[in-house]
Amino acid sequence: MESEINKIESTQKMDFVESLPKLLKDKKVILGVCGSVAIYKSLEIIRILQKLGASVRVVMSQSAQEFIKPLLFEAISHHQVLTQETQSWGQNPCNHIELATWGDVFLIAPSTANTFNKIANGIADNVLLESFLAFDKIKLVAPAANSVMLNNSTTSLNKILKEYGSHFVIPPQVKELACGTNGYGALADPLEIVFNLLRALLKNSFWENCAVCVSGGGSKEAIDDVRYLSNFSSGKMGSSLALAAYFLGANVYFISSKMPYPLPLDINIKEVESSEDFFNAILSWQKSPFCKSKQSFLFMNAAISDYLPKKAHGKLKKQEIGEVWNLQLQENKDILATLPKVQKTIGFKLESQANEEVSLQNAQNALRQKQIDAICLNTITESKNPLESQQNQIFWIQDSSVVDLGFCDKFSLAFKILQQAKNL
Repeated sequence: MESEINKIESTQKMDFVESLPKLLKDKKVILGVCGSVAIYKSLEIIRILQKLGASVRVVMSQSAQEFIKPLLFEAISHHQVLTQETQSWGQNPCNHIELATWGDVFLIAPSTANTFNKIANGIADNVLLESFLAFDKIKLVAPAANSVMLNNSTTSLNKILKEYGSHFVIPPQVKELACGTNGYGALADPLEIVFNLLRALLKNSFWENCAVCVSGGGSKEAIDDVRYLSNFSSGKMGSSLALAAYFLGANVYFISSKMPYPLPLDINIKEVESSEDFFNAILSWQKSPFCKSKQSFLFMNAAISDYLPKKAHGKLKKQEIGEVWNLQLQENKDILATLPKVQKTIGFKLESQANEEVSLQNAQNALRQKQIDAICLNTITESKNPLESQQNQIFWIQDSSVVDLGFCDKFSLAFKILQQAKNL
């Protein structure tokens, strides 16, 4: 049963990866592989990197070859694997200097405690470590070892963190280890490893360490203890914005009623339901240390209910309601207009007007009335509904200017929105 669940999760993960644009197009990734039980996960890492457009080459330690033959990595990566035996300096060189010159980023996953400690002390006694020492660009290490080994006082974790910074190490998971004990030391999930690699490659000096709060999904307003009033918002645009901001280096706080995509562990997530939950969560973020950085941004993408039902206790019975249910609703407060403006604030507006000029005018009116910095407009038509779709069209409206960001996938739109927000 557990293996079937893992298959489903793996399929969903790849479906998500395939929905992303080619974020690693033309990028060259060197993958170092050490002798660890977790080595099988390296194959999944390669597939994810390739789906995102990267070219991957593998270098293996001698002990890694005791777990998996180089031939399998060559079949998956479509490149010759560098090992101690295949290292050559002839007309078509394949060696640690040539490999180090080729790559844009060097990832070791899994890294054993032995390799981890050798890196910390500048030891290069095998082809993998020679390649790593010769590489002078972005480096990442994902350890996989018994928790006692990692926590041993002689292990150079603190030395590594001090010399390279926390972004260098992709922390392992706490789960059942190969030795049968539960503890800190299992290799990070392959998608989490790729998330970290993307952040290292895509981080932007403007967004790095900025505080970004994104709201997503639709509010759920309780009618009674088992029913609620909501809308068709999928949460995809909000999740895309949160993920894009994370890749660019921001400290992201994501507040949502829906989580349609897997998100990095470093994104702070607050799951909410009602409009009051959204309001309180954003207020809490505004008062938190997260919001005290060099700049802060709120992207209010959530579809908040305009009206609230009066909640009944328990479950309303059909006999009590009758043939016609006259549901009493009262107008909800405008969260975006009510929130303190302690950060750059970007709203989102959905229109169903057939006339584009009318929709743009309504959005510009909302921009002034809510006293926010910018607003993103999208529209519903008979042939296009952005709520459940992977694609959308956004108009960025700021002051009197309107920029058509085009019709494309929501993740690409998220990057375009963040690019416009830099100008606020």
